[in-house]
This record gives sequence, C-alpha cells and structure tokens, in this order.
Amino acid sequence: MKRKLLAKGVVWTLVCTSILGSTTLYAKEEVVGSGQITQRTLPERGSSASTIINNRESFKAYKGQGTLYLRLNQVAHAKLYVNGKEVDISKFIDPHSNQTVAIDISDFVQNGDNTLQISEIEPYGATIEVNMAYPTLREGTPESVGVDSKVFEVIDRILEAEIEAGGIPGGQLLVAKDGVIIKNEAYGVIKAYDHNGKVEHSIPVTKDTLYDLASNTKMYATNYAVQKLVSEGKLDIDMKISEVIPGFAQFDEKKDQLTLRHLLTHTAGFIPSPKYSDDSYLHPVERDGQIVNVLDLNNDGKNDVYTQNPDEILEMIERTPLEYTPGSKNVYSDVDYMLLGLIVEQVSGQKFDVFCQEQIFGPLGLTHTVFNPLQNGFNKYQCAATEIFGNTREGHVNFPNIRTEVVQGEVHDEKAYYSMGGVAGHAGLFSNAGDLAVLMQVMLNGGGYGNVELFDQKTIDTFTAPSKTNDTYGLGWRRQGSGAYAWSFGDQAPDSTIGHTGWTGTATSIDKENDLIIVWLTNTKNTPIADPAKDVNRMEGDAFQFDAAGTLSTLVYEGIIGTSEEALEESLLQMSLDRSSFLKEAVEKDKNCTEADYKATVALADVLVKKAEKEKDNKEVLRRAKLAYEALPDHSLKEALGERLSKLNN
Repeated sequence: MKRKLLAKGVVWTLVCTSILGSTTLYAKEEVVGSGQITQRTLPERGSSASTIINNRESFKAYKGQGTLYLRLNQVAHAKLYVNGKEVDISKFIDPHSNQTVAIDISDFVQNGDNTLQISEIEPYGATIEVNMAYPTLREGTPESVGVDSKVFEVIDRILEAEIEAGGIPGGQLLVAKDGVIIKNEAYGVIKAYDHNGKVEHSIPVTKDTLYDLASNTKMYATNYAVQKLVSEGKLDIDMKISEVIPGFAQFDEKKDQLTLRHLLTHTAGFIPSPKYSDDSYLHPVERDGQIVNVLDLNNDGKNDVYTQNPDEILEMIERTPLEYTPGSKNVYSDVDYMLLGLIVEQVSGQKFDVFCQEQIFGPLGLTHTVFNPLQNGFNKYQCAATEIFGNTREGHVNFPNIRTEVVQGEVHDEKAYYSMGGVAGHAGLFSNAGDLAVLMQVMLNGGGYGNVELFDQKTIDTFTAPSKTNDTYGLGWRRQGSGAYAWSFGDQAPDSTIGHTGWTGTATSIDKENDLIIVWLTNTKNTPIADPAKDVNRMEGDAFQFDAAGTLSTLVYEGIIGTSEEALEESLLQMSLDRSSFLKEAVEKDKNCTEADYKATVALADVLVKKAEKEKDNKEVLRRAKLAYEALPDHSLKEALGERLSKLNN
C-alpha cells in the first residue's frame, strides 16, 4: 500500500562524478518541496507484521528517466529491487556512515506504475530513507513513444493552408506522450488585423508567446486552487457557500443551500453569462409565456447588477437571480467560477492571482503563466491578439468604457476585464503551451511535478469523476464521457479524458489511459466577423477546421493507434469531401453560410492540391486532389484552385 507523506522533500547537492550509472551525493540538504515519495523510511517499523508491506513503495515513472535518492543510515547490507530487478547498491554500503546516494533507475522503470522493494537490511535498526520526485517532461521524437510522425506532417499542412486562407492568425501546438514532448511548435503571427480591420503583417508567434486562455482559466487556475485547498483540508466541496462567504444568501434565501459542488458542476442555477459590465443588458427569458428581463430587478429598465468596480462584484453576484432549481441540471455558467475565485480569496486571505502565483505557478517554475501580463513584465507584442475592435463586435455592442482597439495583452472577457480588474476565476489567465503542459502533467502524475506536490490522487479522482446528471461534467473538468466532447478531444479519446476549451480559441486535453497531453492555443478571434447581419459573435476564424481541436486530436490518436501515409491522405480527402457536402447542403437550406465558410472549405481541398503540386508524377495524389476540387461548391476560390490543377494536367 502506498503511503504518502506531506512532509517536505530533500534534494542533495551533487559533489562527485557519476559512477556506473549511480552518483554519490553528500549532504548539503536543501528543503525544496514534496515529491511523490518523500522521506519514506524503510523498513517502516510497526506498520505491519508483514515485511512485504513495510519494505515497498510504488511510484510513477516513464521509460528512460528516473532518479531515486536513498539515505543509508548505518546500513551494512541491503538489496534494492525496481520492478523485480535488482539494482546494485553494494558499492555505497558503509555501516559507519550516513550517506545519501542518487541512483539512476531509468533502465529499470516502465511507463506508468512501478514498484521499488528494499530487502535484507542489516543490522537490525538500520534504515534507508527514500526520496523520489514526480516525473517531469522532456523533449523527444514521436517515434520514441510509438507515435507516427507523419500525422504531424498532415497537421502542419492543414494549419499552413488555414493560416494562408486567413482563418487562423497563429497558434501553438504541444503534444506530450509518456512524459515526452513529441511536438512543440509555433505557427503564424500574433496579430493578423489592426484596429481598423486592415490586414497586418505582424510578429511571428514563438513558443514564448502568451495566449489568453479564456475559460481554460477555470481549470488551470481556479480548479487547481480549489483542488489544492480541498487536498489540504481547507475546503470541502459539499460545504455551503454561505459558510465561506457570510451573507451570501441575503438577497435570496434559496442561495443558502448552494454548495461548492453546485458551482463546480455548473448546477447552481445561475444564468450562463450575465453581462455585469453592460449597464443596458437585461437578459430576457420566457417564463409562463411571458418575456421577463431577469436582471431588471427593480423593474426600471436597467441592469440592476451592473458594475465595473471589482469591489462590488460579489454583491452583484449575490443579487443575480437563479434561473433554475439548483442541482436539477447542468448549465455552464461563468458566474459559478467567478464565485469560486472569490471563495479562494476568502479562504486563503490572498488575492486570487497572488495565491495562484505563490502556491501553484511559482513553485512549478512557470515563467509564462500570469494574470494581467501587461502589468507583470510582458508587453503586448509578447501576447497574441484577440478581437479586432475591442469588445464592440465591430460597433454592434456598446457600454461605458468599452475598448475599441485590438485586444492584446488584456483579457478579452468583459466580466473579467471591466468588472474584476483582469483577475477572475472564470477567465483572465495567460500562458503558453510549454507552461500549460507542465500544469497538465500534474494531473497525470497524481498531483505533483518534480519536487512540488499541489494535491493528492484522491482529490484528482474526486474532481474528475463523472457527474450523476451529465457524464461530460466532472467537478469543473469537462469529460469525454459518452463522446459528447469529441468535437474537442477527438473520437478516439477515452471516456475518462478531461480538459477544457476557451472562447478565444484554446483547447486542452488530458488522457490518463494513453498518458497523453494535447495543448492547442490559437487566436481565431483576431479575424473579422463572418457576417454581422447573421451573427455578430461568429468570427471568420470560427469557420475553419482547426478552430476546434477535435480534428487535430483525432489525427494525433491516429498516430498513436497506428496508420499509414495512404490512410492519412484518404482521411484528408474525406475531410475535404465531407466539408464540401456540408457546405452545399447548408447553402441549399439557406443556413448561416458566409464567405469564411467557403474559404475554410477550399483551404482543406488546397491541402491536397498542394501535395499534388509537390508530387507532380504521383497519379494517386493527383486523383485525390481532383476529387476534392470537383466536390467544391461553385465559387471564385474554386476557380483559382482549378487553374492550378489544370497546370498539373498539362
């Protein structure tokens, strides 16, 4: 049975060279945090009459990495086994000293769960103290973990075409499997349009570029903070909100029954997104055959929960009416996580961003994860831009103090920016793919990374278990569940896959069964509105294939499961044919089709045409390109593609 201690771990300063794969380290002790095995003393006297229990420990590791720290306390003889294979430690045995050694066990570990065993400790009373950090991520190749790199070539081709077509200004993609980062790449530019809506040749995206995570904030700031406090016994998910925030139910007695669990499962009853920053927003709903403006509390035609003062937001949330009976259904609401962020502040006694920095991001060594980046050492040219005309939707939205220029380096979300000073539990966090991968690996590791422990596996299990009312919800985490989240996680993702998405074009996926992380960060919202007459909230970038991560994730899984170049090209062809068929049907039925939809459809066909241009003598490649072209609906963009194909025929 694994015994976790919450005591602080020990790192030993290296003072001599490596000897046969193992290194002797002599004490200078530095207290740095908690690993997955921390100061475990073996044998554990009195724990059990069975030595097989007293002298064992389990740990997570990945092939090719792993260092075990042993402090030998007057040990004259002992044997060490990792996964049943003996690791020779005889050269370090000295009964007259207490020395600490670092043992390289990378040749003995397997991906996932591992077991170490220490036997034959002599003399009686001698002990061995065991310390081991959590796994960390390292760079490697797709093939090193059994993934076909051809899938990433296909992904790159699609991204190239979609960026060229104006759908995605830029992005970052990171994929890690079995502790190895197998893809970490930056694409495109940080800003495609200036504040006048003119095309701008901007700065290229790098791996250091910050992205507005939008609702991914809910997981990698708020959920992590709550999970940490729950693990430490400072919060209980079934405690009432009113126990943490006295007076929370002062305007509505029904709110006295609300718990943290209601907030985490989006079952509290709040409307999805009351626009606290907009003085004219009333949120009309139909009740008993009549339209009721639920935010017009005083029946005076005003938004009575309007505020642009962070000091007032809690009261306005308290005043916000519930739309349905708590616990009766799942309705995704930003208000739930705005409250959770405020609860973290109440319990910790720190501002939410300070708590996250000091308790989560800082200890993990993250240098590109921050709220309000422009106030914390970054400039706007280090941040990917979002909406072109501020929050105005190209002039269709207006409220006091509204931003009108390109949003860059500031959180896009109106509630977070105007009403909460850029720091909120539902939105406001900026990061890059590299930092996010570390945060996501914490979940795969059982709650820690390196010598840092944030929370325990029990807490993870609690927060990722499916909701009783909807298996795509955990406690905050979105789940693949019955497959309803495949549009983001991909069809092949197991039911237990967790993650989240963000309005700005961000998506994260954590697959424990395959030990897989996928980070996809874009700024598709830095494109014009596709058709203001039809939908002011739909940008041109929203029409493109990789706006959602489902297709991208599916291709990654193809590489894991096993595929061939021919099968991948056929998949591309089918994607193109399906997209053309979908668009033709939408046109016939007069659905919401825009110029952007044509651009996105032609971009997919273009992927196949470009390959045909590159491999001019490959008849099969040319055949696929022609099929993709012929399936396209009539459009000037199709004509241009046809001209290129005709050159190949000649």
